[in-house]
Amino acid sequence: MRSAYNSNPINYVCLFMIYPWQQAQWLKVQQQKRASRLPHALLMLGAEGLGKLDFANHLARSLLCSSPDDAGNACGECAACKLMTAETHPDLFILQAEERGKAIKVDDVRQLSSKLSLTSQFGGYQVAIIVDAHDMNINASNSLLKTLEEPSNETILILVSSNPQKLPVTVRSRCQVITFNIPDAQQSLSWLESQNIQQAQALLQLAHGAPLLALNLQQDDLLEHHKLLVSSLLKVAQNQPLIDLAEQLHKLPLSYMLNWLFDWIEDLIKLHQCGDSAQLVHVAQQAELKQLVSRSSLSGLYDYLDQLTKNKQLQSIPLNTQLLWEDLLLSWYKTLKRA
Repeated sequence: MRSAYNSNPINYVCLFMIYPWQQAQWLKVQQQKRASRLPHALLMLGAEGLGKLDFANHLARSLLCSSPDDAGNACGECAACKLMTAETHPDLFILQAEERGKAIKVDDVRQLSSKLSLTSQFGGYQVAIIVDAHDMNINASNSLLKTLEEPSNETILILVSSNPQKLPVTVRSRCQVITFNIPDAQQSLSWLESQNIQQAQALLQLAHGAPLLALNLQQDDLLEHHKLLVSSLLKVAQNQPLIDLAEQLHKLPLSYMLNWLFDWIEDLIKLHQCGDSAQLVHVAQQAELKQLVSRSSLSGLYDYLDQLTKNKQLQSIPLNTQLLWEDLLLSWYKTLKRA
């Protein structure tokens, strides 16, 4: 087991507060806690970029703090809080895969279950957070079932997932689901602006409305990567050589780039089917997309989406990304040529 604080750091704005779009979920779990009806297993679902892991960490702090405030927020000053900040609290366990996208293995789950079977060292709750719980392989999921069915007293399991369909029904059915939805656009924009984020509207569109993903796009210079992708697609459409373009693209984060390329093709499909009423991700490039509609066919675009879907599924294995982008750009060019 590894600490989630190392590879999934808590956002500083959420250490002692809940994000604005999480207030209803927080009130619910705090009401359950006060009524001594908090479930032993919680499954936190929602798209990436909504702060599910931050919420789970905040809840863990609340449960383990010796002096939470009236709203349930951890005090940040007691011995338990200081241990959590130092990542050494003996009653807090974080389970996640060794690398993002890799499997959580059965031995890791067995180790967690063994620790949870022991008495709490602080005499209160024991809290376990399983990050990207959908990464558990089938044996790991089956191993977790016993702990879910027969939890120790004062044990709280918090599963966090953006792909719940990959979790076995047997696991999901034993958890109380807490769903996090994409917040209202104005609420997201107001929050992003409070974080001094520039181009908040454009970032939020690229992030499909997820505020924290939009925040990361600017902090990690990903918006510049997106601009390079769009520029490359337009240059290929103008019959410019694609080898050099592929050379530039293959150095950039593959997951983000494939997702944005997927959005680009979906925007073209929407324009084909809905015209000016289409809700686009690439609003800023609407004029360019409209010009490409006449050069593309629905069947060709759907074929290209199939190719992209297969490429996205192969991300977990080593790929020659230079060749991958050469193939993708060539297929994009052919998609336009055969309309």
